[in-house]
Amino acid sequence: MSERKAFKDYFDRALVNALADRLAAAEPRFALSRFVRTATRGLDTLEMMGRVGQIADAMQAALPGPAAVNLRALTASLPPVAPTDAGSTGYGYALWSYGEFIARYGLDDVPASFAAMVELTQRFSAEFAVRPFLAMDPDGMLDRLAALVNHESEHVRRWVSEGTRTRLPWGKRVPALEARLDRRLALLAELRRDPSRYVQRSVANHLGDILKDDRARGLDCLEAWSREDHPATNWIVRHAARTVLKQGDPRALALFGQTPSDDLVVEQLRARPARIPLGGSIRLVAAIHNRGHERRAVRLDYRLESPGAGARGKVATFRIADLELEPGARAARELTHAFVQRTIRRVRPGQHRFTLLVNGVEAAHVEVRVVE
Repeated sequence: MSERKAFKDYFDRALVNALADRLAAAEPRFALSRFVRTATRGLDTLEMMGRVGQIADAMQAALPGPAAVNLRALTASLPPVAPTDAGSTGYGYALWSYGEFIARYGLDDVPASFAAMVELTQRFSAEFAVRPFLAMDPDGMLDRLAALVNHESEHVRRWVSEGTRTRLPWGKRVPALEARLDRRLALLAELRRDPSRYVQRSVANHLGDILKDDRARGLDCLEAWSREDHPATNWIVRHAARTVLKQGDPRALALFGQTPSDDLVVEQLRARPARIPLGGSIRLVAAIHNRGHERRAVRLDYRLESPGAGARGKVATFRIADLELEPGARAARELTHAFVQRTIRRVRPGQHRFTLLVNGVEAAHVEVRVVE
């Protein structure tokens, strides 16, 4: 069985040759041999972003200039737009260096760069490319993006939200965006009823960033949108709130009627076996009873406190289920938790404590011991 290919290894000589053919067809003055020679020099020794940057620099060295001419060549060499609802990132990863080229060499011609990014984001993504432009002229770039909220392409509408996130994964931090929360919220408000789930997901993730930066303002927005009771905003609110719900934020839980109540009683919390080897799994069973006279919305989570490298150990919260319990009703949920080593979560031997959270409130706990 062959080993899985590392993502960086897709940025290889074959990709460079394919880009060379595209650019040469779009711009007769493109120095194809120089591009291939410069782009592939020591390419195999670089990590992914180093390869992306080297290919972008080679493009600059091989194109005739000025920036407007080079950007027209890039745009003319693009493949057809990505399919609708497919998401463009996986469709056009080979174009990553195009975005890096715009970010490095397009700042002197904002109109030409912006037009190129609008085209690029319909094939791959321009969410990284737009960051230096937002840092250079935040209000001017936000004005340009605001004009695209009704664009016919869902890829472009998503870019309006994704490119202006404060915590964009892999994206360059732009402090000016953090200072323009009102403007970002206005953009998201324009997109809040977008019919595309692709766009809705970006809006929700952007709101998730806002909840980390300014929780009160973020919750104000979620409360206002939840009152609209629209399918799009309902989905966005639920998706955006997922982290603060895990954290048991009372305002977030109240959005879904999941308020604490003495009527909700845990009748059982059991973990079996109580002693397991590293790499094994336990079955966790939780049973709850609504002893009141009103129907109750219930969110069940469990918090796991584990031994860590430091004195405080590690804490993580996991969702179990959302329930609706009629008066007098009972419900039980059973799940498996595996104590296996993962890249993002190392497991250490010792005592591990499970705490059941009912609508954000600690309700019961049980412990298991993991041994070597």
